[in-house]
Amino acid sequence: MAMSEKEQLRLSWMTQFNKAQQHDSWGQVVEAQEDYQSMAAQIAAKQGLPTITSKEKDILHRLALCLGARAQALRTMHENITVTDMKCLVPIFEALFTGAEPEIFPVDASKYQFAASMVKPSTEGEIICADAEDESSTDWHQRQAVLRTVRGTVVCFRIEKIGLKDAQEYIDPFMTVLVADARANILDSRDTNFASERRATHVMFNQQVYLNVSLEDMERSGAAIFFEFKHYKPKKKKISTRCWAFMELTELKRDEEIVLEIYHKPTDLKKKKLNLHSEKPLYLHLFATFISN
Repeated sequence: MAMSEKEQLRLSWMTQFNKAQQHDSWGQVVEAQEDYQSMAAQIAAKQGLPTITSKEKDILHRLALCLGARAQALRTMHENITVTDMKCLVPIFEALFTGAEPEIFPVDASKYQFAASMVKPSTEGEIICADAEDESSTDWHQRQAVLRTVRGTVVCFRIEKIGLKDAQEYIDPFMTVLVADARANILDSRDTNFASERRATHVMFNQQVYLNVSLEDMERSGAAIFFEFKHYKPKKKKISTRCWAFMELTELKRDEEIVLEIYHKPTDLKKKKLNLHSEKPLYLHLFATFISN
């Protein structure tokens, strides 16, 4: 049986971390700093993988921050986080993606939380200046932005695909995610990038959207979550909503696929006018993860 991508990552990161620890313990500062930098960048880049669960996302986030913080400590010689702290991460790497990860992260958050701005995922496995590129395009920086503003449980949707009988005909299709309260007041609005692929009966996204309102605030306001499928109409030179879907908070399941029916436009935030967009069994497919903040 082929080794899963998660297992490959776990074994690779264990090897890299052991090497970094050796350099750190032996006082090889430059080598250790480079090792930790490379690992932080790799882990930050992988936390947005489709198969990563809520708990795994949280652990990867903390690991990347610890590695970035230790690299910074070696660079500045201000040891907020020590080589002893790094040794405490060994059981985390050993159990990663196995379902047996420790419930309590072994390093106190005060030692690494400051490192968020120093870590930037890079395909070359490097950490580069946070303002060198457009940060909004990466899952890592979307997550950092929402964690700075939301207090409570952050909801992240991976929008997988939407089923449409004419899926290949749309120009620059994207999704808008809306959160509206019981009075139809919009509490949050987020757009995806353009779809990654158009198939015969599905527009593929595989993109993550972080809501800028906590689950607890949504519950208090009796909110629902809406998903609008939009595309560009060149003749009219405008962006148009083609169809929409919605979900009640009771349908919001952590780490499970969510399948929603699709309705004719216009979007009705009061959920009174619900006309199915197609008689065919075509739906919007989502996957939700939660982040405790």
